[in-house]
Amino acid sequence: MVDQQWAVERLQQFVSKIEQMSELYRTIHTIGSDRFEADAIEREISELEDELCQLEPAVQIIMDAVDPELKDYQRFDPDHSVLAGGLSWTERWLPARRAALRAVGLHTVGLEAKRRMQVDSGRDSGASGIEGLEGADFELVWPRQLFVREGEALLAHAGQGFEQQCEWLLTEAFAGSAAVDALNTSGTFSEAWGTDLPDSRPRGPREFLSRLVQGADRLREASVRTPYWSQRRRAIAPSMIDMATVAREFVRIVGSFRTNGYFDREFPKICVDDHETVFVDGSDVLQQMLGIPNLHWPLRADQLLEIEDALFDVIEALHDLVARPRARYFHSYGGCGWHYSQFAIEPARALYRWRVNQLLDRSDLGLRLADEGEDVGRLVAVTDDARADLVSRLTSRPPDRITDRVRHGIALFRARAATEHDKRSAILTLAGILEERRQLLKDNLVKKDEGALFDIANNFALRHQDLKQQRDYDPAFLDWIFWWYLATVELSDHLLSRPTS
Repeated sequence: MVDQQWAVERLQQFVSKIEQMSELYRTIHTIGSDRFEADAIEREISELEDELCQLEPAVQIIMDAVDPELKDYQRFDPDHSVLAGGLSWTERWLPARRAALRAVGLHTVGLEAKRRMQVDSGRDSGASGIEGLEGADFELVWPRQLFVREGEALLAHAGQGFEQQCEWLLTEAFAGSAAVDALNTSGTFSEAWGTDLPDSRPRGPREFLSRLVQGADRLREASVRTPYWSQRRRAIAPSMIDMATVAREFVRIVGSFRTNGYFDREFPKICVDDHETVFVDGSDVLQQMLGIPNLHWPLRADQLLEIEDALFDVIEALHDLVARPRARYFHSYGGCGWHYSQFAIEPARALYRWRVNQLLDRSDLGLRLADEGEDVGRLVAVTDDARADLVSRLTSRPPDRITDRVRHGIALFRARAATEHDKRSAILTLAGILEERRQLLKDNLVKKDEGALFDIANNFALRHQDLKQQRDYDPAFLDWIFWWYLATVELSDHLLSRPTS
């Protein structure tokens, strides 16, 4: 039997050095291998690799004592092929890191974590078998339902490369590294230490993700924190950000999506080994979509502010271009970096709307991206929660002749640049639906209410334009008429759905 303290210390050193190497490679990739600082970093990498090679025999002895299959590193990275010049550093050491973490079978490598496991083995660790789900270490930076949908999609189509895809999902969806660390140590390899893991703990990546998805209602979602002490004492209300700040923050959000490969489907990455892929200039694509010449890609905040409506146009256009890569692999040769694949459009658009709307909600622009309806992904005027819920209920119904007309009316009315004429057209669309249900409304409403509905449509320059029409009212009343009609459409839906006596 391997001495526990000696084994854990060696594994801890091994994992730590691999992570140091990974950080150094990321630094080179960021600054460029042609910078003078890169020479010193490459020397550090070479020294770390020598130290890892010296540690490796001891680590393999430990792995052989725990589970003989663990020392077969390539088993944990089946998607990586052997390059002509030998294994890349990611193919050589990242599978070794995962194997080392699995050998301990804990979220953190160390004796204190081992002691905690032994203490916890006698008590129930919860339905999911994953500790700390409610804490800050497992805080989502995605909408909860989006994480659940993507987790379920990954589990439903699990195949070769599942563990790498799962690690990428957790890297994106969670604020910290706790979820990824827990994934990499899921399973039980503790027999060599003399204590089995509790039966409730996940027995591998697939079961780990399945339990994490099932326990998603316990995960904390990122939220606006309580103001700091002096702000609370002075009762300072959060100030709304202006358009210039929105532009800067939007460019930062787009940069994050770009770094994570969300635009690689439309603007493919050119690999250093690929001499056939045609370069696609993002500026050209945006110019074709929007008619804005010389628009920079990557984006520049100052340019988005200089050109009239450019910011709003680009916000809408990029919604149509994003796609989430569900798989990736790292190509270290020539500083090439990450390559992304298996693109999914709908989850990317949902995440894009969520992040951009979080930004817009902090601004004084009074706009947000529509989440449903005919105008999904387009900027619309902000309403209060009650009216937003009404729109959501009516637009999320299965498509049919009435629902399509309702969606069209809503899209006309709430468009960012909606004119008075557009709003009148939206009201007439709803009035047409109510006209078809007039007998239903007569039978169920007070007579004066039913009469008022159609009196407004017929006598206030909406449906007719003759001399008898009343026109001297503020256009603001169009908002009141629209929401009244829309609520009445929903009311008539409920009346139609009641069982007949």
